[in-house]
Order: sequence, then structure tokens, then C-alpha cells
Amino acid sequence: MVILTKTLVFAAQFGSWDRSDPVELLLAGLVIGCVGTAAVRCLASVPTGFDVFLCTVALVGGSLMPRDHVPLSGAADSPIIHLVEPMLMVIAVRRHRAVVPMLLLAGLFVGLRWATGDTEGLRYGAQEVVLICGTAFAALYLVTQMRRASARAEEVIATNREVHRAHLSVAELDTAAFLHDDLVPTLLAVGSMPGSPDTRSAAASALARLTGPSHGEDVSDVVAALRAAAGREMLDVEVVVKGPRTHLPEAVREAMVGAATEALRNVARHSGQRHATLTVVRRPTGLRIRIEDPGTGFSGKPGVGMRVAIIGRVESIGGTARVDGIASGTVVELVWRARIVSRLLGLAPEHDRLIRAAVIDPGRVARHACAVLAAGYLATAALLTLDIPPQPWLYAGAALIVAMVLVLTVAMSRGPVHPVVLLVVAVVPPGVLALTLPSVSAEGMGGAESWIIEFSTLPALALAWVVSVRMVLLLLLPNAVVITLVALDVGAPAADLPHILFVQPLNAMFVAVIVSVCRRAGRVLTEPAAPEVTARAAAVLSALGPTLRPVVVALRAVGAPDAPTEPSPTRLAQAVRDCLYLPGPGHEALRTELDMLRRAGVRVHTILAESPPATRTLAAALGAVRGTGIQEVTISGTSEEVTIVAVPGPAPEVAERLPRLLPVAWQVTAEPEASVLSGPPDLATLIRRGGRQPVRG
Repeated sequence: MVILTKTLVFAAQFGSWDRSDPVELLLAGLVIGCVGTAAVRCLASVPTGFDVFLCTVALVGGSLMPRDHVPLSGAADSPIIHLVEPMLMVIAVRRHRAVVPMLLLAGLFVGLRWATGDTEGLRYGAQEVVLICGTAFAALYLVTQMRRASARAEEVIATNREVHRAHLSVAELDTAAFLHDDLVPTLLAVGSMPGSPDTRSAAASALARLTGPSHGEDVSDVVAALRAAAGREMLDVEVVVKGPRTHLPEAVREAMVGAATEALRNVARHSGQRHATLTVVRRPTGLRIRIEDPGTGFSGKPGVGMRVAIIGRVESIGGTARVDGIASGTVVELVWRARIVSRLLGLAPEHDRLIRAAVIDPGRVARHACAVLAAGYLATAALLTLDIPPQPWLYAGAALIVAMVLVLTVAMSRGPVHPVVLLVVAVVPPGVLALTLPSVSAEGMGGAESWIIEFSTLPALALAWVVSVRMVLLLLLPNAVVITLVALDVGAPAADLPHILFVQPLNAMFVAVIVSVCRRAGRVLTEPAAPEVTARAAAVLSALGPTLRPVVVALRAVGAPDAPTEPSPTRLAQAVRDCLYLPGPGHEALRTELDMLRRAGVRVHTILAESPPATRTLAAALGAVRGTGIQEVTISGTSEEVTIVAVPGPAPEVAERLPRLLPVAWQVTAEPEASVLSGPPDLATLIRRGGRQPVRG
């Protein structure tokens, strides 16, 4: 992004110049082509040494462009603009030992300036190299911090993945035991003795196990807490979650969860319904919870319970609560937002928390980066005394900026910054520029002589670690206004304004990209590892699949007068047993066929010596005989060959067309008393194993 921006600025500047030299046009095209290609390659994939080569070629081409004078240090027509690209590319390509190639590029640039401008070019080149090296080494330091944070995040991800795998392995065994020892007997008891206290107790215990936190959710998360609350109230809740998980102050989380739990409790007690829709919208600076039920609703104003337990709870943390009782149900909406000033200024607590998790002390990192930048600017100012008299106003302004950065970064190290700090950063640097910049000559405006322009960016660059990008750009806006007015007042060409102005926002955006990556790493580092209970819930969901929802509904309805009769608990117990002995997606079609047979009143017996890897072909064979009037089916066999005995046999006209309905490689013997079908349980698995190609007959 930085390289593309600089290339576009160079192309716009070159287009504004009145140049017709074919050599100059050729070299300008070479510069734009090489740097543009490297930038596009970086956006498309990981940069390589070839991209460093392209940017180095552009540096040489830009330095050798014919000029009728020796460009001043840092001027708009100076080749200094082409030195940044290869240095940044080296930082991107080389994770280690990037300093030596950067110094070699600096030496190449000074040599090119010397060759094209003699002693004057050598002097200007030295001044420019010091300035650019300060910027490049600060970028290297920041990228190193970003890579360290990313590496820590990757280690945490790998560790959490291994822990989850271990939990999941244990959870799969535990789930198999739960299905066999607890869930199946409980469902059978629900079907035969629904009113027994023991049955109700067993159903509640099984339901608590089945409605635990979903995969990837921590029990302290708002969504997980509300799922658990709905489970305790025996509600069938459809949960809609929008936005990534964010950290909330403890008081806010407790109040929002408490109010939402009370709303769910009201659904269970007063709505006459067991179904509700829960919508949770999460934002870095706010949270919205909406609970809707299709019940009877209510008329009039909310009662004392609602005003205290729901509305009062939310208002106590500065949020708002709305309860609407409509004819077709009730809607409860809870909204909390961070303080308006903090939101507008980009001082979200989430930003500060995540960045401190990634780099521990953002104030120290910002202080070190600003120190490297300041060293480059001040060294350039010292070298400028070879050409121009000392600039005491600029030095005084720089001293004020340095003191400001020190105070600011120390405050950042101690904790979140106060909004008043932003006001100071927005006012002091423009004031420094207004007082010092008029002492710069028109020729030096935008060049190394106006180094105070870049220097005045340091406070905003430091704040970029703890505020939003939007706020950083707003802080730089007064600087841009002052720079534009002063530059035009001292006689700088309007065509040079892009060159003068774009450095400040470009540096800010570069730092903002680094900070955004660190924040993402901080999110990973602060996200708790999925607990063992989460792995158990994931194992239950994987084992039962679509069967989970009707099982939960049946358990919640235990003892209720309006308990659903279909699917029956006994049939659900058989479906759970199928999930236990025929697990995974490879058997999903067979489980569906078995359930459809039982729903039609067919008695089903399965006697498999070993479970086949998949049973898709067997399921298709069962589907062919399901509608032939059978009353009992027995399935037996091995992983290679399966036999189906269907009683009674089909009618003569059905028996005649039955072979055409069966899958390839299946055979049938149809008699009035019974039909016997045999074939591979899964033809695709047999073919992949390299077995014989089965043919009909």
C-alpha cells in the first residue's frame, strides 16, 4: 500500500512537469513499471527477492533520470522518493538480518547521487540517506514487534488446537458412553414412564449435558451464558450472533446477562410458548441483545419485575432497555454502548486491552519507534548546517515535540489515555508548525530543510497504538491545514503540495496497519482456550447431528401435558442407538432410512459383525424396498457384504421391477414370504479399495 501510494504520487508529479526528453520518459516508465509490478505482486502474494530487485532497478532508473540541475535534498524532483521502496521491500522479504541490505541500498543511493551531482550531489545524498534510514529503521523496529506478536499468537493457536484435539478425543469416548449408558435408557424411560420423578431427574441431567456451550464458546461469554440460561428454562431458543466476540467490563456483562436471563425466564413462565429467538449483536464499543417470543404478549406498561430486573439492571450501567408487548408476542431489546466521547475519539477499551496483550507496553514501543525517527530527523538537521544557517526556531519546536512525546508515551505505559490528551495532540503540533515553518525557504519546503513537518507527526504516530485509525487521521488534519497555508504563503508551487502533504498520513497509515495486525494478535492471545466442556458439546453435536434437536425437544417436554407425540421417545432412542453404532456422515443416509422405516411402523433389526466405513449403497437398497409393504427388516453382514431380509415379500408386479430399482451390484430373491437382498454396503468405498468391479447378476 505504501509503495503503490508513493508510485501514484511520483506519476502525478512527473505528469505535471513539462518534460519531453525520450530518455527521461523511458526511465520514468521503467520506475513506474518496476515499482508498480512489485507492489501488485505484494498485494497478490508474499514478496520475494525479485521484488527487491525490481525496486532497486527503479531506484537506479530514478537516480539516473537526466536533470538540468542537482535536486535539493528531499525536494519533489529528488530521487529520494525511490529509496524508500527497496528498503521497505527488504523489510518485507527478510525476517532476519535486514540491516545490512538496507545499508547497502543507502550506499548505492549516495553513490548514484555523487555520480550524477558531483560533490553537491554527495552532500545532498548523505542528508537524504540519514533521513530515510531513520524512517526505514523505525519501520523495521515496528514490523519486528508485529512479527513477534504474530508469532506468539500462532503459538497460542497451535497450542489451543492441540489441547482441543486432546479434549475432543477424550470427549468422543465420553460421549459414546453417555449415549449408550444415559441417553438411550432415559429416552426409553420417557416413552414408558414420563411422569416418574426418576425419569424427570434423568431427563434434566441429560438435557443439561446436551445443551452445554457450543463449540468455540467460553462459558464466560455472553452468548454461552445465555444459551445455558435458556437450557435451564427448558426453552427451545434460536440463537443469532453477529460480530466477533469482544471483551466487556465485568459489571456490563453481569447486568446484560442478568437482564436477558430474566427476559428468558419470563418467556418460559408467561408466554405460553417454549420457543424464542435470541439475537446478539457484538461491536467493539457496544452490545445489543434482542429476545423475541411468539407468545401471548401483554398489554399496558411493564410490571415491577420487568422495571427492576430488566430495565433497571440495564439502565444502571448506562444502557437502555425496551419491552414491547404485542399481540403476537413480546420483544425485549437491551442495548449498551461505551461512552459517547470514547466512541467518537476512538478510545474503545477493547483497543487498549488488545494492544497491551500483543506488545505488553505500547508506550515503550511507541517511544522507541519515535526515538529512531527523531534521531534520523535531527541528524538530517545537523547535516543541513553544511548548506544553510542553523534554524533555532525549528530546533525549539522539535524540543517541544520531543517533550510532548515523552510525556505521552509514559502516560500510555501507565494505562488508557485521557481524552484531554487527544486535544493537546491536535493543538500543539499545528501550533509548532505555524510558528516554525515560515522560517523555511520556498525551495526547501517539502525537502529535507522542512524536516519539522515529519517531526510534528511523532505524537500522532505514538497515539496510533491506542486509538483508532480514524482518530489518528483527524489529529493530522490541523497539521495539513497549517502546512498548506504556510507553503502557499512562502511561495511553494501548488504542484508540490502532494509531495509535501502525503508523508504525514502515509506514515500514520503504515503504523496503523502494524497496529491493526498487533490487535488481531492480541485478540488471539486474550481469547481463552476452549474448555473441556466445549469439546464434549462438540462431540455430542458431531455424534447426533440432526437427531440432537428432536431429542432436546422431547427431553424438555417431559411431564408437560402438551408434550409432542411425534417423534416418539422410543423411536428417538432407536435413532440415538443408530448414531452410536453407525456414526459419521458416511452413515447419515442409512440412519435416515432406518428412521423412515420405523416411522412407517416397520420393525428394524440390525446385526452387523463390524461397522462398514460407509453405507450409502445399503441406504439406497433400503429405500427401494421401503414402499413395498414390508413389516419387518433384518440387516446383517460384514463390511464387504450385507444382506437384507424383508418380510413379507413384495407383490408379483413389484417383485418384477424391484431388480431395476436396486443399486448396481445388488441382487434380490423375491418370494411371497420374504425378499432377500444382498450387495456391498458402499460401492464407492469398494471401488476405492481396488476390489473387483461388481456387476449386476
